[in-house]
Parts: sequence; structure tokens; C-alpha cells
Amino acid sequence: MIDFKEIRERLQQNVLSLCRDLVPDGRVSGKYWIGRNPTRADRHGGSFWVMISGPAIGAWRDEAGVRGVDEGDIVRLVQYCLGLPDLKETRQECLKWLGLSDQGGRRLPPEEIEKRNAQRTAERQKADAEEQKRRAKNAKGALALWLKAEPLTPKNFPGSIVDRYLRSRAIDLTAGLLAKNRPLPGALRFFPSHDYITQDGEVVTLPCMIALMSGPDGKPRAIHRTWLQPDGSGKARLPEPKQNKPRKIWPAGWQGSVIRISKGSTSYTPEEAVRRSLPSLPLIVVEGIEDALPCALALPDRRVWAAGTLGNIGKVPVDHPCVSRVTVCADNDWDKPEAVAAFDQALNELRRHGKPVAVARAKFGKDMNDRLKGERI
Repeated sequence: MIDFKEIRERLQQNVLSLCRDLVPDGRVSGKYWIGRNPTRADRHGGSFWVMISGPAIGAWRDEAGVRGVDEGDIVRLVQYCLGLPDLKETRQECLKWLGLSDQGGRRLPPEEIEKRNAQRTAERQKADAEEQKRRAKNAKGALALWLKAEPLTPKNFPGSIVDRYLRSRAIDLTAGLLAKNRPLPGALRFFPSHDYITQDGEVVTLPCMIALMSGPDGKPRAIHRTWLQPDGSGKARLPEPKQNKPRKIWPAGWQGSVIRISKGSTSYTPEEAVRRSLPSLPLIVVEGIEDALPCALALPDRRVWAAGTLGNIGKVPVDHPCVSRVTVCADNDWDKPEAVAAFDQALNELRRHGKPVAVARAKFGKDMNDRLKGERI
């Protein structure tokens, strides 16, 4: 008798293949498979997700619809997506999908199971290769979009919308960099107008600060977009619920990449520094661009990288030979237990590389940018 424990473990081992069958229009996004709910006329891709890695493989939710149907149980995921009436029928469907039984529910002989497992492995390898090819194509598309934007230069930056936006955050790059003949961050560019497409298809055209995200090998992998108010007075107020907003980081598969804000005391990229056998430098890791820039202004001898999200901090490639030690700037999210736990997990992931990792916090305010602005909690 094949029990549910074995079924659950085997489904978790093949979670990507299962997601492709149950939610065929979905895509990989970090540790999630994100798509449309297959049980209803779901117009918004992204409302239905399944966790495909981590300790909760198989956890799932429909953000826009049903909640609480034993979320987290991958067996219940099969039952829900296929509309099965009870666990008895769900067990049979799981066994058939896994290739562990025939239509009558009898366990298959070992040689048949081995044959089906080999076939499934080959299918998974083919699907993974296709996914890598798709990601490489999307990464080229992201680079092409970034290249179309305007670079920040000493001529066009002062008084620009991006300058006004950063000044609204108390970040003065004109005085902090240009007046000292230091270069502006090369990863940052600007669109005077850039389309933001809502989930209902409405097109909103707004100024946009766009940043290039580089992978561990230094190659372009994704873009990070910050839509701005037309006058540069702040971030744009976009007409979307937070959970369904269009991706500010694109494309999928960007995890582990960073926005390289500062090269530190050298004028070389990390890869160039390694080729020239230059000494490694201390690295500052922050979550967002607006926190990274104050750090780069205050400590120009250090490299500064922005992870883009809290969840990506632990995936920052601090094992790069250009990095001697790491300082992670933490937000003061003491009232958010999930954020505190996520940050602690990120620190543990960074420390596995064996390099010294320290934590810096603003003495007041939420983050380093609040400290620069002089804001208090």
C-alpha cells in the first residue's frame, strides 16, 4: 500500500512537472510557480501560486479567490486543481500521475516504475533546458530595454526628474558625486516616459528610473523599474492592488542578481578587478536603490550593491573574489516578524560563504534613507 506520505514526497520531488501539468500557463518566479487559477476564468496571471522550493514545497494560494483549502498540502493541490471529490480519488490520480500504479490502482512492477521515472527525468531536463533558453532570451530583452533609456550624465542629470526624485529622498548626487568629479551610477538610467500596463490592460505613461541588474558573473540579467511622479516629487501612485502589481523587476529568474551602485575605491568592475589581481574590497549590501545611494555617498571606498528585495539579500553573490567582507544594511522592521525572520535567514545564507558579515542599522527611522532625511519613527 502506497501511503500519502510517500505520495506527498514524490510529488514534492517532481513539483515543477506537476505545476506545468496543473497550471500550464504559469512560469517560474524565484521560489514560486505563478499563473492563473485553473479552476475558474482567471484573467490575472499571478493570482495563483505554488511554492516550488524551500521547506514548504507545494504550498499554494489563490490570492484573488479561494483561501484556506489546506494550503501547503501538495496532495490537496492536485485535488483542488482537478476538482476531485475526495482523497480516495485524489490518491488514485496522484499514483497515476507519478506512474506508480495502473488505471486499476495496482502498484506497477519495479522495472516499469524505473522506466517511467527515466522518462519523467528526461522530460524535466528538456523542460529545464527550454526554461533556461527562455530566460536567456528575456535577459537580452531586458538589456535591450535598458539600453534604450537615457544614461545619467553630468549634463542631463542636474535638474532632471530623477535628480528631483532623489532630492525628495534627500539624496544629492550633484553635490555628492559630480562636484567631486566622481561618476554617476552607471547601472541607473531614465525614461522620460515609460508605459505601465495595469492588470486590466490600461496603459499609464510615466517617467521611470530603470536600473540594470547583473548576475554573479557580471552579465546583465534583469531590470528594476521605479515609476515616478511627473514632477519627480516621489514615486508614482499606481492604480493596482499591491499583490497584483506589474513586475518592477523583470524578467523571471533574476534572483541572485544585483544593482551595482558603486565600484568603491577602484574604477573597475568586479570582474575587471579580479583580472587585474586588485585587492578585494568591503561590500555594502542593501535592499533598495534609495538606501544604496546614501551608503555610496558616505563610504566611497566600498562597493555598494542593491538586492532589489529583502528576499534576494541572501542570494547576493558575496562569494565573488572582489569581496573581502560584507556589511548588510537592515531596515528597522521590528514590528514585522516575517521581515525579521526573512532578514535573519538572509544573513545565515550570506555567512555560509565564509566571509565576515556585519549588520548596520539606522539609529532612527526605517532605513538608511530615513536616516539621511532625518526622519524619526
